[in-house]
Amino acid sequence: MSRAPKRRSGWLALACVFPALTVAGAAWGGETARTRTVRLDQGFVIDLPEGWTLEDPAEATGDATGRMTVRLVCGTLSCKRTLEVCTLFLRRDPVGDDGDDTARLDGLYASPTSRYTRIRSALKSTSRDATLRGEFGKVRFGTRLWYAVETQAANRFKSGLFAATVIDGRYLGAICKTCETGEIRHEAARALLGSARRSE
Repeated sequence: MSRAPKRRSGWLALACVFPALTVAGAAWGGETARTRTVRLDQGFVIDLPEGWTLEDPAEATGDATGRMTVRLVCGTLSCKRTLEVCTLFLRRDPVGDDGDDTARLDGLYASPTSRYTRIRSALKSTSRDATLRGEFGKVRFGTRLWYAVETQAANRFKSGLFAATVIDGRYLGAICKTCETGEIRHEAARALLGSARRSE
């Protein structure tokens, strides 16, 4: 039986208004680094960067099976300022019927309409008056290709990294948010996504 994801207040995912606040269990300074590997549903496995953990501290075993949505939070000292979070999304059905993972990934955004919809959704999820930091297209995280785009948020909101890939015919999507305003962003998130694999 699948478990419904536990939800917390939306400010952590969207806003950079109160950087001194934390989510329950986010002990700044790396104390949350006990869990380094997370098991997702459908055989997915990811390696957490140091200081990252499942949002719910009660799930310290790193077992997030039975869920289609998994939230990860960063508890390092630098994240006390950037408030980085990532939300991973799975789909119940496989992607397509034929072809390898590259062909299936291409099929996700084969039409101009699907690409436009993805871009508009990313901008809307970021903030009013958000802009793109680059083109929407294929990039490599680790050894795997992802479709991804970065957004620039309006002041006091989090910028985003929106990405999706296909592994062994299964979809894995991600939305990562940060208060970082420098040129280099989402380094830990890219490492996290680059570690994604299936172990079935």
